[in-house]
Amino acid sequence: MSAPADKKSRAAFEETMQLPSVDNFVKDQQHGITYNICAYRKLSWDEMMRAVQVFNQQQGGRPPRQGAVVKIFSVMGLNDG
Repeated sequence: MSAPADKKSRAAFEETMQLPSVDNFVKDQQHGITYNICAYRKLSWDEMMRAVQVFNQQQGGRPPRQGAVVKIFSVMGLNDG
């Protein structure tokens, strides 16, 4: 494909791609942290816990400061029926 066609395809894809918009809140009472996992659907408790676990692993295991509100974007639910 030529460069202009690639740009046009990418623009069309980005225009139709929707960001996740369903907020799923989890509060870590021990550390006083609120996690907002933004996904494409309502998540189960296990899915929310997994998203928080992955986030914390990516941060090197250091939890955010006490009282923080952390927004995590997730692709969960993107390809659901």
